[in-house]
Amino acid sequence: MKWIKRIVLVCVLLIVVAIVAIYLSLNAIVRSAVERQATASLGVPTSLGSARLSLAGGNVQLNDLLVSSPPKFSAPDAFTLGGIAVTVHYGQLTETPIHIQQITIDRPLLVIEQVGGALNLKSLMDQMPKTPQTSGGQATQPIKLVIDELDLSSAQVTFMPGIPGLADTIQVSVPSLTLKNIGNSDGSQNGAAIKDVVLQIATALAAKGADGAKLPPEVKMLLSGQLNGLSQQLGAEFNKQFQGVAGSLGKQVQGKVGNVIKANGQSALQQLLGGSDKNNGK
Repeated sequence: MKWIKRIVLVCVLLIVVAIVAIYLSLNAIVRSAVERQATASLGVPTSLGSARLSLAGGNVQLNDLLVSSPPKFSAPDAFTLGGIAVTVHYGQLTETPIHIQQITIDRPLLVIEQVGGALNLKSLMDQMPKTPQTSGGQATQPIKLVIDELDLSSAQVTFMPGIPGLADTIQVSVPSLTLKNIGNSDGSQNGAAIKDVVLQIATALAAKGADGAKLPPEVKMLLSGQLNGLSQQLGAEFNKQFQGVAGSLGKQVQGKVGNVIKANGQSALQQLLGGSDKNNGK
């Protein structure tokens, strides 16, 4: 009888080892797939620290997703997503688009940098490939997502205005931010590509941070124009949510910029916008 018990015990141990091996392999596959798709879609190096599938099903945990800055910008990473909890039915991971009930992102870090009158987010959008490509240059089918709700908590936004006379960096905390119906405009459920999801999160977070912060009017003017432009490019459904998130970002600046330029003469902002008192006949 003892040898029968030992055989049963060995079989159980082998099954446990096999399950653990498969579980670890799945985690590695998910991590690799996210890195590959994000890098191909965004057109910049993107890395993921780790991925973990819940054995109970329905939950995926991603940690430390790093999105590099586009060329010519000094910050190493434009966007860092600390902890990402995804609620999804595993069966939907093979569908197109993938329907995700909720994504919760904890401690995201966003850098908004301006160089030569252009924001890093706008440059990131402009250089993104229309069709995602692998490292070998082969076209790959983009992953499309429908996200019912996306919540961000404890976010930090660092503004690098690049305007002479202003602080090099301005840091702002954003306690919470929620976006809904991503990739589900007018109930169509066509899905949003990974690059669009990342840009929507970053654009909304930048606007939320800028609206609640005491930023110089020069910086708010620069952000107002470019973030509103990005929002319109990212679709009507997102643009409606963006306007609610941005609050008074656009309204606060319009009357102030002229006063800043008049007070400072040929101000740094006016130089960025390509104007001057002389050229304008003033």
